[in-house]
Amino acid sequence: MRVITQKPEIKRLHHKLTKKLENFASETIIARTGHKGNSFDKEVKYSEELDIWWDMGGYSKGKSGVRYWNAFGIGKPIPKRIANIICEINYPEEGINKRVAANWVQDGRDFLLVHSGKIGGGRKGIGKNGFIENYSGSFQEIDSLDLPNQVTVIGNLKDENLPYQIKNFVYEASRIKDLLVGNEAKTTIAEPLEKIKHSFNEEFVGTKEYKHRKGKVSATANHGLVVNNLKKRIEEMGLLVANDQQRDLYIYNKKAKIESVFEVKTSLKSQSIFTAVGQLFVNNARLNPQPRLIYVIPEKPNKNLSKTFKKLNIETLVYHLSKGKTSFNKLEKFI
Repeated sequence: MRVITQKPEIKRLHHKLTKKLENFASETIIARTGHKGNSFDKEVKYSEELDIWWDMGGYSKGKSGVRYWNAFGIGKPIPKRIANIICEINYPEEGINKRVAANWVQDGRDFLLVHSGKIGGGRKGIGKNGFIENYSGSFQEIDSLDLPNQVTVIGNLKDENLPYQIKNFVYEASRIKDLLVGNEAKTTIAEPLEKIKHSFNEEFVGTKEYKHRKGKVSATANHGLVVNNLKKRIEEMGLLVANDQQRDLYIYNKKAKIESVFEVKTSLKSQSIFTAVGQLFVNNARLNPQPRLIYVIPEKPNKNLSKTFKKLNIETLVYHLSKGKTSFNKLEKFI
């Protein structure tokens, strides 16, 4: 695995990423973008399918050095009105620049767009640590001195889901920014959730870690996409659902009791299985009553593995991901 640092290589990858997103562009709009005190009219692309806009117009020079300035926002911009930037996915023009949050990494034949979680926004309380703690995707350690300690893989340039993975990252950045500044909508159902979160803070320490020092890491880019799609489906059924640092998703009731816990993985390899089983048991052992433990995986396990899960009282929910959409096999059985 290596970080891409050569100017021609980064330029080629930037061009490919731009073309991939442009395939989803439904129109070009002159919108006012930029930052507070420095806004300007600029052509931006908007995708009706993704419901995001972007400006990937080229280089920018600033305190962070020379980098590709790639700004993203949510919703359709109104011409010549301010289009708020939700996040930037900027990478260096060349070389190593740890002040810039994104990088291109080669893993075998895959080219991965990774991000450190360093987000700004000009509002107090918004930063890298808060993003990592609340992000629905996975942050992982990659064996490279040229990268921060932990990064998340936004997507694989070869993956057809990459535009949806970028959309997911932008929407997550928006959600987390609102969460960190206390602007998330509060409803009457929030009270039991606060009780649950409070009990977790008392009973559990540490965070969920994903270590992938060897082998391919690109599959983990779909983790957040699957989690958020599953969350949306469960919410559509009228149930209370949330996540925290120990659990990808859980269903809870108004009495502040967790009824079901979902652990999502993007492969069925041995290491992934052992990690999932350990997380399901260790992170939920002290809950009373014990919730249903549900392992969410991209393929059906073989008979021997199915028997093992049955003995452990772990249920398996199989999903299929294609073009940003996730289908779940007989989801109603797990609700």
